[in-house]
Amino acid sequence: MKTSLNNPMPASPSELVPRRREPMPIETVSRYLPRPENTIFGKVEKWFRMLSYDIWRRELKSFCKSRQTSIFTVVDVGCGPGFLLWSIESRFPDAELVGIDQSEELLQIARSRCKRMTVLQGDASALPLSSGYADAVFALHVVEHLMHPDGFFAEARRILSPGGLLIVATPNAEGVGARIMRQRWRGYSDPTHVSMHGPSFWQEMIARSGFEIVRQGTTGLSGIPMFDRMPLGLIHWIPSFICGLFPWKLGEAYVGVAIRRPD
Repeated sequence: MKTSLNNPMPASPSELVPRRREPMPIETVSRYLPRPENTIFGKVEKWFRMLSYDIWRRELKSFCKSRQTSIFTVVDVGCGPGFLLWSIESRFPDAELVGIDQSEELLQIARSRCKRMTVLQGDASALPLSSGYADAVFALHVVEHLMHPDGFFAEARRILSPGGLLIVATPNAEGVGARIMRQRWRGYSDPTHVSMHGPSFWQEMIARSGFEIVRQGTTGLSGIPMFDRMPLGLIHWIPSFICGLFPWKLGEAYVGVAIRRPD
């Protein structure tokens, strides 16, 4: 097993047994199932994910450069069907990849997609990993599902090594899409979205949880239907693929990139 940067002898995730939890309801799991990859729509979805996650591959590349090593551990909390770690796998052959999700069905799909990935069934507020285990933690569209998201940030800080990277994305309840679409906004369409807030709320919580924010902003206008369909969708998606986030507070999702402060 590879060693992490600041924790040379971490416990193997396979040795850590998460507490037993009730399975995720079928109707909830169905929201996150990918399209079959042998269909046109499935192939398009896979291509789209690869493009949209390229910003995070670049973020990890910069992180590796600052650490002067290619050996590091990435944990994707709420990994779903494994698209993020799949997109990272080929670019970082020395990285250790761990995916955590509540759904065994989604974890099985993730395991089949990302061959080097270790999957763990667990909860975002009680991560089944040892302290200081990870060098980078992703939580993309996870915290809005948590009644007490501060529990996740405390856990993320616990499992990260000092100076470790945290990347969070969550729907922006103060964005243009939410303001225009109101109750028809897709951020409100999921009944499991129980923590919907704006950038200032998340900025304060991240900082209060022991992190230093190094980059933050919001995404584009995909919450407005006309800008999420072609050809107008190009106005949103091309800049998003290139930049990932923008220095304004009215985009569809808040994104925060932070570093764990030392104890």
